Amino acid sequence: MPITGVDHVMLAVPDLDAARAAFTACFDRPSRPGSRHPGWGTTNAVLRFADSYLELITVVDRAEAAGRPASRRMTGVSDAGGGWVSAVLAAEDLPATCAALADRGVPVSPPLDGVSVRPDGRRRRWRVGAHGEEFRTGRLPSLIEYLDPWPEADPDPAELRRGGVHGVAGVDIAVTDLPAAAAEYAVLLGGPPALGDRSATWTLPDGRVLRLLAPAGSATPVGSAGPAGAGDPVAAHLDRLGPGLCAVALAVD
Repeated sequence: MPITGVDHVMLAVPDLDAARAAFTACFDRPSRPGSRHPGWGTTNAVLRFADSYLELITVVDRAEAAGRPASRRMTGVSDAGGGWVSAVLAAEDLPATCAALADRGVPVSPPLDGVSVRPDGRRRRWRVGAHGEEFRTGRLPSLIEYLDPWPEADPDPAELRRGGVHGVAGVDIAVTDLPAAAAEYAVLLGGPPALGDRSATWTLPDGRVLRLLAPAGSATPVGSAGPAGAGDPVAAHLDRLGPGLCAVALAVD
């Protein structure tokens, strides 16, 4: 399958300006001003790393957002106080990838074209697949293919590694039914996972790790981990936001 890795991760926030300020201070690097997404009802700001980026995203037009399952998920997460929305996987030849997934028993929403519009009018076109109910429910991440490069020149490479942070190293995805999710992701990612205690793990072509995690006490392909603990972060995430991206690991010096 031509899925090449994790392109970026999405964090929904109720207040984009406050989130930009907080993450700029945390990572000691600037965030790019927000881009509007016509047709989706959202706008974003981006913290770029050397080989990936963190997208802070918020809903600015609820009526427009209501027309897209993906945007409805962002609305729900923002209304819950904010949190991780999804990892976004990079794909080559997105139409063919989505068609191949359907042929293999994992139907996903076919690609839609979109555009990010900067305040100064500069644009970047992209297309996104798996943006429907599979995304809204957190069952699967979306897939992206860019049609344009970044609209501005790349910053100094040292800026992209400022503070010793290189980029996204891996993502954890909370699931309620690990055997079912692992079977679907095995088709999505083109191979079986390494199974652990309440987990299923893949190393993607870009070297990043994608891991499915079930809550404590759930049945797994390798047995049960025992009773759920009050401090189980996977269970807490599922209770608050449902299935989906629950943690991001960053690569550092």
